[in-house]
Amino acid sequence: MTGRRPGGADMKFGIRGWLVFGAVLALAGWTRFYDLGRAASRSDELNMIHYAQGAKTLTDLWVHPPWLNQMPLVDSIPVVWSRCQPWRQPDEAMTREPFALLGWLTVAFCTAWMIRRRGWCAGLLLGGWMAVLPYHVYHSREAYYYVLVMFFAAGMVLRGADFMARLRAGERLRVRNYLEWAGWALGACLGHMCAWVVAGIAGALLAIAGWKSGDAVQQLRHRRAMVFVAVGLGLAMSRWVFRAFLEMKRTSVAPEGHFGSAFSFVGPRVLPIFAGGVNVVGIVILLAVAAAVVVVFMHRRNARTTPDLLYVALAWLAGMGLAGSYAYIMGVGGAKAKLVYFSPNLPAFLAFASLSVDKAWDIVAPRRRLLLKVGSAALLTGALLVPAWQVTQLTGKPTPYRLLRDWLDNNLPAGEVVVVDRWLEPWNEMALYAPSNVTVTFTVPDEPYEAAYVANRWRETTQAAFEQNEAQAFLRLSRNHEERVGLWKWPEKWFAHRAVVTNEAAVWLRDTGFAPMEEYYTQTNRVMPEIFYNTRAERAERAAAAGQKSILFFGAGWRLFKPWPQGDFANYQLLEHEASVMIYNLTGQAGRFRGEMVAAGAGGPVAVQVNDSEALSFPANRLTTQTFDIELAAGENMVTLRVVDSGSTLVVRRIGVTPQL
Repeated sequence: MTGRRPGGADMKFGIRGWLVFGAVLALAGWTRFYDLGRAASRSDELNMIHYAQGAKTLTDLWVHPPWLNQMPLVDSIPVVWSRCQPWRQPDEAMTREPFALLGWLTVAFCTAWMIRRRGWCAGLLLGGWMAVLPYHVYHSREAYYYVLVMFFAAGMVLRGADFMARLRAGERLRVRNYLEWAGWALGACLGHMCAWVVAGIAGALLAIAGWKSGDAVQQLRHRRAMVFVAVGLGLAMSRWVFRAFLEMKRTSVAPEGHFGSAFSFVGPRVLPIFAGGVNVVGIVILLAVAAAVVVVFMHRRNARTTPDLLYVALAWLAGMGLAGSYAYIMGVGGAKAKLVYFSPNLPAFLAFASLSVDKAWDIVAPRRRLLLKVGSAALLTGALLVPAWQVTQLTGKPTPYRLLRDWLDNNLPAGEVVVVDRWLEPWNEMALYAPSNVTVTFTVPDEPYEAAYVANRWRETTQAAFEQNEAQAFLRLSRNHEERVGLWKWPEKWFAHRAVVTNEAAVWLRDTGFAPMEEYYTQTNRVMPEIFYNTRAERAERAAAAGQKSILFFGAGWRLFKPWPQGDFANYQLLEHEASVMIYNLTGQAGRFRGEMVAAGAGGPVAVQVNDSEALSFPANRLTTQTFDIELAAGENMVTLRVVDSGSTLVVRRIGVTPQL
């Protein structure tokens, strides 16, 4: 490589460069924007949708940030994006669009940088690789923190390598160069805490690169400039660093505050997933990159050639950044980690790996290097094309909430209560994807482990809810804490039926090792959630065998209410106008039954008719027991309840019937 200066814009695109650039951008655009709303949202992405819908203003986010350990830059993106398009209703696709754009721009920036620094062949390798890399595609299609972090990290590291190379060559950086690098670093640091250590290491390497380069005046200018950069970044980040310190202090005495999977599980998977996947493809790519690095460094040592300052700078940035992330996450993560915490290292790794392969072909096969370089790029891109397509086909990340909602509505009777095995799910993810025919809820909180799961005797409490007919179906998603206490096998014994709702693309990615998140491997029920249930006839038969004379099921028209923020985890049914109950007379013959209803008016007294009986009166805000008589045929009986002469809602705790002697 020749040019005016190390690390400078020393190569022109040319026709082939522009063709490569256009092809890479087209491929990256397809993998990032195609069917963007297909996958159901999850976790914190729901917050982004709510912000886009108007739940938070920019003032709310920046003056009163919702999280101690997060900065509101990323949260602000969907707010701004939605405000610029007031004619659209914010949904999953709309909320993800600016993040897909950031992912696309990251590919564009890295590809252009490599073409200008090394030529179109290297640009084709890096651009094609990143365009279809499952990890980057996945996070580009998600309204979340890490694609922004990778965007700014790309500028911070690649332009940092430029500036380091120029300093080592004895050149002087201009004020705008320092400001540019500081802007990239600030953007990455305001994206997520995981970028802080990488930015610190990159800044330190940049400072060292010019510490003894050039004449004394130039060295002094560089030191002063880096001091100003450090102070400026420190002041800009001071509020957020202080808040993060408070959060780390809290989690230091509250281990449950650490999130993620075991570091021993996550750590070894970082580089294979950055390369392509935890499989033969990822391992082969890593081995090829390692071989290329050995060839380049051995050639430099044996030939005693002038070092490629840009390559050396990139090697230091990639290696030290990754080492720093490992050390930081192991040190403060409480033995837990997430793959996303390593995201700031991805651009440097891919750029260094691509440059190594390109340089290695120049050394080992100078006559056939063009064919081998193009072939390598084509082979790598082709190997990851199908996995990238599967990422675009995900119906959930990984839980397919829409598919779950449709199954529940289409296969369970109206009014059924479905218990989920994680208490956050019903009022978070499944509130957005709520079934209309049945109700999804939980029994008692099961997180954190000691203070909730153990203290609330979650398994025993949940089992009792089904035995007492408080709930009728069980949705197993997360299998919380089963790695500690063993598998909960009671559902397989209690329920006669089991259905599996499968995220087909997620299963494929998991089974082939291309899945880009650890939860695809550790929480297998999220890609294949299970629903356990008994039919009403089967429940009636079981009740009769136990000696019960009747069993009652809430039907259409009811709305479940659980006042859990007030510490009441009981189920209440709300009757606003008219609703039905199904009563099974298990005596084998028609007869007269005495009914009992425990209920209260919400805000005012309520009068209710049971079929055509005399209205029952319930006072406001006080649970009261009222009785009624009803004739029931043997077997199934559909009974209607109506609110009369009232604008209030009836809150029902329990309805039961017993035969009159």
